[in-house]
Amino acid sequence: MTTLPLRREVIINRCFDDVLRYLTDFSTIEQWDPGVMEAVKLTPGPVKTGTQFDLILDVLGKPVPMRYGMTAIDVQDTYAKLVLDGQGDGFSAHDELTLHKVSDQQTRVEYAADLVFADTSAWIMPLLKAWGARLANKTVAGLVSALENDGIVHPSVIERMSERLVLPGMINYTRRGYRRMPSKGLSRYMDGRTVGITGITSGLGLATAQQLARLGADLVVVGRNRERLAQAVQQIHDFAGRQVNITCLEAELSSVADTKRLAEVLKLEHRNIDVWINNAGALFNEHVLTDEGHECSLAVNAISPAILSYRLAPQLAERGGRIINMVSGGLYSQGIRLEDFNFTQEPYNGPKAYARAKRILLDLSRYWAKKTPDVRWHIVHPGWANTPGVEKTLPSFHEKLGSRLRNNRMGSDTAVWLASHPDLSDQSLSGKFWFDRAPRPIALLPGTRSMKAEVECLDAWFKTIDEA
Repeated sequence: MTTLPLRREVIINRCFDDVLRYLTDFSTIEQWDPGVMEAVKLTPGPVKTGTQFDLILDVLGKPVPMRYGMTAIDVQDTYAKLVLDGQGDGFSAHDELTLHKVSDQQTRVEYAADLVFADTSAWIMPLLKAWGARLANKTVAGLVSALENDGIVHPSVIERMSERLVLPGMINYTRRGYRRMPSKGLSRYMDGRTVGITGITSGLGLATAQQLARLGADLVVVGRNRERLAQAVQQIHDFAGRQVNITCLEAELSSVADTKRLAEVLKLEHRNIDVWINNAGALFNEHVLTDEGHECSLAVNAISPAILSYRLAPQLAERGGRIINMVSGGLYSQGIRLEDFNFTQEPYNGPKAYARAKRILLDLSRYWAKKTPDVRWHIVHPGWANTPGVEKTLPSFHEKLGSRLRNNRMGSDTAVWLASHPDLSDQSLSGKFWFDRAPRPIALLPGTRSMKAEVECLDAWFKTIDEA
């Protein structure tokens, strides 16, 4: 057997309690260790001795599974030690994370890992040691980035040029873009705050709700089906490792009337909401009108989130709250069609209808951001994520990209960050369009950017629906 010892220590400019809370849930390792592609907490409930985690390691670009278990937790007033043991195919690891309180806003972290391999030839040991040194350096640097340097991303000139060329920029919509982010840390705790979110029974919505619950937020969640809501609530509790205060509300968001009813319930009974996230969305491959006469994609992806945003904005303004609207990078391909909201003047195309609806939501959000300066409006697209909706409605796209699609955690990252990070309270950032924690252009192709007069017409059209 060959043992490779790795030892590093670093001062983190965060308080002891935050660092301990973040590191105890070892599933966060995917946010700070560049050698870990994915990490999942397997054991429901609070992390304790015996809690198990599944990791997917990145070994020369290939996924390698590993199972970790928490073998000891020692927590005192100014000192803590977490001990974990991992087992993979032909190798194992013993990790120790020791924390010392340095001051109210500084914590020293000692990182010690012993990697044990099957018998290794002597000639490869120098290479193995060099690899281990780089890995240890990247790991502690990643920890600093996750806990300290987790603010707004500023893409390079080359990245900006690639983005404006559209197709080269779209490469970053995959896992590649997420993994290239300089910081993936989600550690800004939301204790005492309440987040409302639609569409939480699967996919991005469930992942978003789980991460917000881990960060300490109370939740008001919206779905169509009572049983699926109950299942999702259990998954949120299991993931968060704590008892989360969750209120469930049922609503059919393809219905204007039911969306208005939901808005009134929220206004009357949930005035403590600090962040509202319109996540629910759907792509339809057939042209269908709702009972109220709206094309289904328009109703679900534009009208419904617009109603909730517009009607909840006044009470969110009272709390200096935030509205986060989930859209899609697909909107880059489409402009609005004021003369054909219901997509009847050309052959129906589901992805086009979806993109146009998301463009409407983007335009209205940006317009209202200027009208309601006490609310922080943020629009976000998640990249290409492996959601149940994508698999069902875009099977060819899903099959072609396969493992390159982001998982739901990756796709939810920027929405969670927008909801939780204190920097996003800055009024100058309201109305921005975000992807991978960076503000992005709202249009890339000719003819897709909405003119001021068009947006004003869009606002007038919406108000006729809202006031009906």
